[in-house]
Amino acid sequence: MSNVQNTGQVTYSKARIRLMLFALVFCVFIQGFGNFKLIPMQEAIQTFFQIEPGAYGIMGSAQNWMMIILSIPLAYVARKMPCKWSYAIGFCVSVLGMVIQIFATSFPLFVIGRMLEGGGFGFVHLTSGSLFLTLVPANRRAFWASVSVVASVLPQVIISRLGSKLLVDTGMTFQQIFMIICGMYVVAIITWLICVPVSVHVHGVADSTKPTREQTMRVYKNTSNWLIGIAFIFYNAVSVGFTSYVVKFISTKGMSLTDAAAKYSYTTLIGMVAMLAFGVIADKLGTKRKIVMIGYFVCAVALISLSVLPANLIFIYIVLFGTFPRSIVGLTNAASSDIVEVPSDIPIANSVRNMITQIGNVIMTIAMGYLIQFAGYSITIYILAGGCLIGAVLWFFAKKIP
Repeated sequence: MSNVQNTGQVTYSKARIRLMLFALVFCVFIQGFGNFKLIPMQEAIQTFFQIEPGAYGIMGSAQNWMMIILSIPLAYVARKMPCKWSYAIGFCVSVLGMVIQIFATSFPLFVIGRMLEGGGFGFVHLTSGSLFLTLVPANRRAFWASVSVVASVLPQVIISRLGSKLLVDTGMTFQQIFMIICGMYVVAIITWLICVPVSVHVHGVADSTKPTREQTMRVYKNTSNWLIGIAFIFYNAVSVGFTSYVVKFISTKGMSLTDAAAKYSYTTLIGMVAMLAFGVIADKLGTKRKIVMIGYFVCAVALISLSVLPANLIFIYIVLFGTFPRSIVGLTNAASSDIVEVPSDIPIANSVRNMITQIGNVIMTIAMGYLIQFAGYSITIYILAGGCLIGAVLWFFAKKIP
């Protein structure tokens, strides 16, 4: 691993870069508990505030709305500030949001806390995603982008299993569990402040080349970034929107809900290994576009297999969906460095794509339930499969990405 690129005034040793990468991975891992903490807490939160599922759904999208609103403004702030402070400020805002959620006695106040937490994480997400791509050399970016995704997804597996166990077996309240996660946030902040020097910016070091206004505007005009951002909506429609309904659909084939949930969980476990593997493969082969195109195509095939195969052959869907499609997230994130002209515009590229996908996520999440309700599972699945094929086509035309 080479030193951070610089103009000669600031240089970091390989050991220092590894320390910063460790801090990044650790903080992304901790952030994941905040992102997924609501999964096992839904019933407890609804009971405490005496709300219906519809109101809970509004709260669940609060974080998405904050990221939509703040993505681009925060990108410019993240580009100008040292990473040490932008990341720490983001996490501190999230801590404030968590404290409000812990002590909220009314549901509107709880939603405000969730929005603050989401706004802080928007700052953190833009900083970490951009810094990963500037701390490592070009031939290792796909791998480290995949490491970042795995670190963010692993907490979903942990909190989904452990959260329910704590609520049921120990009698803990969701507020007490939130307190533990809030403490983890504080540990992450301290780790970050210790490991990252103030001279580091999202583009490497403080004296890196400054972009001109014309160069920055080219980020907004870059066709490839818009294409892969729109393509990502179709993948998220499957991996985020449809995921909530997969277990129930499998159960309609004659498998119990418990067995269906247990088997479906393997897609995440297989996927974490697959993400790292495809990151290495992409770096070795020097291509992201071809691998992601295959990922979208396999995702469509996996969905069709889910629809037509009986329950006893569900492992085919698990293997298909748990492997090639998992390359999409990490390699999409790694593509930012291919799109921009100067490294300091990576946060802008990330923010534009993030805004596109978050808007798509909100729309798709709302539409998914109605689509299943009125069109049925089979038609919904084929529509999603068609969307994945569109995603592959969009990546084909994203010619700037190797």
